[in-house]
Amino acid sequence: MTKEALIISSDLHVNSTVGLAPPRINLDDGGTFIPSPAQRWLWEGWMRFIEWADLLTEGYRANTILDGDVGDLDTKRKSNQIITPNKATVLSMIGVTLEPLIMISDTLRITRGTPAHVGKSAWLEEEVASDYDITVPAAKGIYAHNQVRMIASGVRIDIAHHASMGNLYRTRKNAANFIAHDAMEDYAFEMGAPIPHLVIRAHNHRWADSYDNYPTRAICLPCWTLPTEYVFRLGKYNGRADVGGVVVLCDNGEYEVHKFKWEPRKGNVWAKA
Repeated sequence: MTKEALIISSDLHVNSTVGLAPPRINLDDGGTFIPSPAQRWLWEGWMRFIEWADLLTEGYRANTILDGDVGDLDTKRKSNQIITPNKATVLSMIGVTLEPLIMISDTLRITRGTPAHVGKSAWLEEEVASDYDITVPAAKGIYAHNQVRMIASGVRIDIAHHASMGNLYRTRKNAANFIAHDAMEDYAFEMGAPIPHLVIRAHNHRWADSYDNYPTRAICLPCWTLPTEYVFRLGKYNGRADVGGVVVLCDNGEYEVHKFKWEPRKGNVWAKA
């Protein structure tokens, strides 16, 4: 049985002024966008994540899954936090961002994110997914997935973008337990099918993991973006997103989860009066 690896990342939000961005972006009017120091920190982490994943998956078939919100169009125009409204430039930025990841991947799957970020019917992710020869389509002529159900070297894995999570630090980690429990009931009772070994969700930009609390394990993914204006409007002034991704190594029905956590240096946040 072939050993399979899953390289999973989500919520890149390319084109957000606080999201993942290449080091230099040429705009369609001849100008240039230079990412902020915080965005350059994200880019450094992104490149290290890819290097780390490449080393970890040596000897495995590398299946990459981008679990939604690859880009950010801010379709509802709730803020000014986008680099450009030009769709061609956005697609170019995403292409540059994904190129080093595609180079280490044998297959690619992209799940559909939030319409406010990626457009109705996730057209942005559909367009991105259709660009690559290694893309595993959802169906004939449909490239982005609402949900990925796959068996990797005997391991059943359910991957989709959306999930609920509380905002309070003391309760949000429970989200993974709820997801794991609900998944077991859905598969066993509603569908009469074998339960998944692993369920992956994203959207909330926070880590959560049910570990071995249930026969099904659920993991909520971090992101590759910084807090937006919306986060501050919620009053989460001291909140920050978790940044990173995961690699799952699957071999003959067994799996190992490896987490990449890209964390800022901790230091003094106080300023003199």
